Amino acid sequence: MLLVTLCAKPWRAVGAQTAPAALMEVAAPLNEFGLRLLRTLTDGKGANVTVSPLSVSLALAMTYNGASGATRTAIAKTLGIATLDDEDFNRDNRTLLDTLQKADPAIQIEIANALWTRSGFPINHDFLQVSRDFFDASAESLDFAGDPDGAAGQINSWVKERTHGKIPEIVRNLSRSTALVLTDAVYFKGRWSVSFKEKQTMLRSFHFPDGGSVETRMMRQDGEFDYLETPALQAIRLPYGDRRFAMYVFLPRQDSGLPEFLRSLDEAHWAQWMPQFRPRRGQIVLPRFESTYGQKLNDALELMGMRVAFGPAADFSRIHQPPPQLTISDVEHKTYVKVDEEGTEAAAATSIGIVASAIIAAPPPQFKMVVDHPSFCAIAEQQSGALLFAGVVTNPTQH
Repeated sequence: MLLVTLCAKPWRAVGAQTAPAALMEVAAPLNEFGLRLLRTLTDGKGANVTVSPLSVSLALAMTYNGASGATRTAIAKTLGIATLDDEDFNRDNRTLLDTLQKADPAIQIEIANALWTRSGFPINHDFLQVSRDFFDASAESLDFAGDPDGAAGQINSWVKERTHGKIPEIVRNLSRSTALVLTDAVYFKGRWSVSFKEKQTMLRSFHFPDGGSVETRMMRQDGEFDYLETPALQAIRLPYGDRRFAMYVFLPRQDSGLPEFLRSLDEAHWAQWMPQFRPRRGQIVLPRFESTYGQKLNDALELMGMRVAFGPAADFSRIHQPPPQLTISDVEHKTYVKVDEEGTEAAAATSIGIVASAIIAAPPPQFKMVVDHPSFCAIAEQQSGALLFAGVVTNPTQH
């Protein structure tokens, strides 16, 4: 079994800056993949769901480097990178990782990778080298065959440390046939550029589509924000730190409008919306929330085009020349997000198991955006546009 683990004063948008071509080559398909994954996992009618497009994409990117034939083609199609050659794809991921980690010294963002190999199992040297050169993946041998529980404990300890305790466990019950575990931990912590004042936080009603409601603590802030509105929705961009990262909140006009919004949520619409945000004075009312999410992604990824990677025809010969044959067994994803008056803390982990067998005009009226019903939220880096986290908040009191 091979397991890959991956553990998001007035302001002017910097998102309009021209990003290097390498960033756009990897960020656009990353976003399209992440939004498509979110749509596959939720229709907006159930519980809170948050995924990390960055996290899952990085896990699959490393796995892609070990795939061949139809398996490689399927992963490339799912990730939306079929037009990129190997060198461009890995170089662009390297550029994205460097950009994200150096973008804003006021933001704490950590992305760490490691390879955990089974003692004595021959892993292809080129695969190890690519993982090291382009993903900064260190390598360590573990006794998966003799002590799988101990090996899992070491991996979980690493992930827990890299996510600052927010993802305490990502693997359990490892098979004695585990050949390799790849882990990537993503951690984000950012303070709002302008913090919400706690004294303005108060209990308000959050409304559900079925007519019910719940009392929850909501933050309030008045000022100038980058804002977008259409007949169907309101949206706001809330920056962190030195403004290279921001949270986006999209609120459908109708209490029951989130499912319809999600059906139209893709990279094309996302790219169309981004330049339409304009500075405007108004008021934002936003619920505080703390949410955890965990889901096996096998079914979703199969629906998205990766079915061959889960079956007997899977080809991961770039990791190890058969026999034995390698195939993906499980893809697990976990996220944590906390939003309060100071800012946002978020972490993600994913495991992929592979087993053997401007015109001047009069100012518009001030807006008021009260996020008191289900909404979509995302955290993005502003130059590349890459989505670190994306999800739906259907109930801010659900943990």
